[in-house]
Amino acid sequence: MNLRQVTRWRDLASKFAAAFCVIALLALVDGLLVHFREPANLVKVLPGASVEINGELTDEAHQVEDLTFTSDSNQLTVTFEAIHKGYFLGGDMWRGRLIVGRDISPGQYNLSVLPLRTDSPRKAPAFRILVFPEALSLRKSSTSVVRRWFGVSAFAVAAGCLPGILLAFGAVYLLSGRREALLAASGQAEVYRVTKGDDGYEIHFGLGTDHGISQGARVAIYDAAGQQVGTATVEVASQTTSVAYAASDQPIEAGHLVSRV
Repeated sequence: MNLRQVTRWRDLASKFAAAFCVIALLALVDGLLVHFREPANLVKVLPGASVEINGELTDEAHQVEDLTFTSDSNQLTVTFEAIHKGYFLGGDMWRGRLIVGRDISPGQYNLSVLPLRTDSPRKAPAFRILVFPEALSLRKSSTSVVRRWFGVSAFAVAAGCLPGILLAFGAVYLLSGRREALLAASGQAEVYRVTKGDDGYEIHFGLGTDHGISQGARVAIYDAAGQQVGTATVEVASQTTSVAYAASDQPIEAGHLVSRV
C-alpha cells in the first residue's frame, strides 16, 4: 500500500476504535443505571422460570437449614444454597434460587426470607415478584435501553465490544508504524507534539540523523491539505527523532508534516 492508502485505512480503523469505545461506554452506563432505576428487592420473571436470588438476613444464621420463606402464592418457592457475607458492607446475606411454577398467573406477588428462629423485631424487606405473561412484555418492562430494544444484557454488549476495540487499536498501531516508515523513506514525518513558548513553538517529529537531519538544519512544515505553513530550525537531533524551533507567527499543530528542505 502507498502512503495515501495506509493513511485512509489508519483513519478508518481509528473511527472504528472510537465507535466501539463509545458503544461500550454507553452500554456500561446503561447497565449500571439499572441498579438505580429499580429497587434491589424487585424480581421480574416468567412462569416456569428459575432465577438466582439473594438478600439480607435479619438475624445471624449459620446454615441454610436455619432459613425459611413466606409467600402469597404456592407457585413461588425458594431453594437456599448458601449463607455469606455481603460484598460491600459485610452483613449476613443468603443466596438461593427462586423457582416459579408454570401455573402461576401474571401479576405481582410478595415473598420474604427469614430465619426459622429469631428474636429480632426487624424484618427483612419483602421481595416484590412481578410475573409477566410472555418474554416480550418482560423485555419491554426493562429499565435498560439495551435490553428493552435488543433483548440482551448491556454488559454483554460492552464485553462484546472489547475484541473490536483491541482489533481496531491494533490496526491503528500497525498502520501508523507503516505510515511512519513510508513518510521517513520520503524524508517526511508527522509532528507528534507541539509546545508553545514565549517566542515560538517547539515541535517534535520522527526524523533524525538516520534520515539526514542534523542540528541547525531547516525543515518545512505542511498542513493536512499539503500547503506549506512554515519552517523550523532543528535544535536537537537523535538517530530517529528531532526537536525543532519555529516562529510563533506560524499556524503549527500536531499532525502537520515535516519535510527536509
